[in-house]
Amino acid sequence: MRTFGVAAILAALTMPALSADLTPSAFRALLEHQDATAVVQSLDDKSWTAFLNHIEAGERGWIDLVPLLAPGTDGSSSESLAIALSRALKANPAGVLSVLAANHYSPTDICAESGGTASVIEMAREIDAALVKVAAVMDPALSEARNACLHALSDARISALI
Repeated sequence: MRTFGVAAILAALTMPALSADLTPSAFRALLEHQDATAVVQSLDDKSWTAFLNHIEAGERGWIDLVPLLAPGTDGSSSESLAIALSRALKANPAGVLSVLAANHYSPTDICAESGGTASVIEMAREIDAALVKVAAVMDPALSEARNACLHALSDARISALI
């Protein structure tokens, strides 16, 4: 029985993750046996989209995975992850700032990019909402990331209005 359990786990780890099976702990288990690139490449479009949706929603367990998975992203996957983090600023600014503090993305990548095609007024409102949320983070360990993000958000607001 024990051998079957181990074999089942190993088989599951070598198969592409399905969106129904996505949990932060499942990702961590995959990362114990594969590098970040292999894990990211094993995800189908539906699974990657589900992952990004959890990030966008600001779910801490998912945001905590970003420093582990970011090295395995490239091109469009890196850009889509940055956009999801940008959109998560309003839902979980401290979580996103912790990713910035770990130097996995630059403040400009996250705080000045939302990936949207909103009107100028909508963009300014979105940026203003993010400015308020980010400014409210008072954790001393995140102060440098917060200040850099506030600067990037302010620059993005000015650019949106020009």
